[in-house]
Amino acid sequence: MSKGDNRLKILYVLNELKQNSSLKKSDDESRFLSATMLIDILKEKYQLNADRKSVYSYIESLQKYGYDIEKSRRGYYLREHYNRQEEEESFELPEVKMIVDALSASRFISARKTKSIIKKLEKLVPDGGGKLQNRRVYLEKAVKSDNSSVIYSIDAIHQAISQNRKIVFRYQKVQINLRAEECKMTEVNKKNEENGDRLYTQSPFALVWKNEYYYVLCYDSLSRAPRTFRVDKMKDVTVLENEPREGVKYFDEINITDYVNTAFSMFGGETINIVLRVKSELAGVIADRFGKHISIYRDDDPDFFRCSVYVQKSPQFYAWLSGFGRDVELVFPNSVRNDYVDYLKNLLGTYQ
Repeated sequence: MSKGDNRLKILYVLNELKQNSSLKKSDDESRFLSATMLIDILKEKYQLNADRKSVYSYIESLQKYGYDIEKSRRGYYLREHYNRQEEEESFELPEVKMIVDALSASRFISARKTKSIIKKLEKLVPDGGGKLQNRRVYLEKAVKSDNSSVIYSIDAIHQAISQNRKIVFRYQKVQINLRAEECKMTEVNKKNEENGDRLYTQSPFALVWKNEYYYVLCYDSLSRAPRTFRVDKMKDVTVLENEPREGVKYFDEINITDYVNTAFSMFGGETINIVLRVKSELAGVIADRFGKHISIYRDDDPDFFRCSVYVQKSPQFYAWLSGFGRDVELVFPNSVRNDYVDYLKNLLGTYQ
């Protein structure tokens, strides 16, 4: 073997990890290859000499490159290859647990439908019933939608988007009944403000999961503007087979991801560019809200920074802003700053 083949040692190590980790092992211990074992394999199989320090260096380089190599006192194994055959045949318990937790935390799926889906998932893993039972306990008090047909609404919306068709639906609102013997909240069909009818006809363009709810972003033909609807409040969603969507040109000209990221709580409004003065310790909050690739500027106070972001002006944005008190200040433009001051004055007036 030529001297140049020494440079292939890291590839041989990777190949051995792949082969050993991809086999189905009756004993979990056998999936590991120790540094000593790898040194012996390089010597016997490839006639290459290596020491422990070199093997450690190869493993570290492979991990930095992105390979999911688990390291322990027993040695190393390539996680993705060890699990691959099992993944093709069935779910692993940790995967099902993750799905169950996501279902349980999703407010747009009703508690009844969540339990139904979890029971089906329990059948996909060995002894799943016992291991997932505790994850269903806190569902009883979780804040969940009462709409058990939401998953079918989502399917209909996906169908309409893929087939370039409009949808028609009823939209629910919560109403307080003070005249009944026992005051309570009930859901009723919301009147369509645009045309006086209770039915909404919209052109759907995107489904968005945000703030624990599913929203559908639509183009409204009457107002000639985008509108968002919470999917769990939509009932009787029907695809209009003979009515093509409108607003295609409008959505071709905007970036839907940017549009969604500028909306607060999915309440749309005029998109504007603003400058915020932010306390430095809130940098993570700003990054979570607007992303990391925004324009950042120095402030006169070293404990603060300034940033330029796009938002959709709405009471929901002002409410978000007010929650930070003096730590976040709306600096520019003056017109929006004045609107925010009026918002705060009106809010204060409630308590005077």
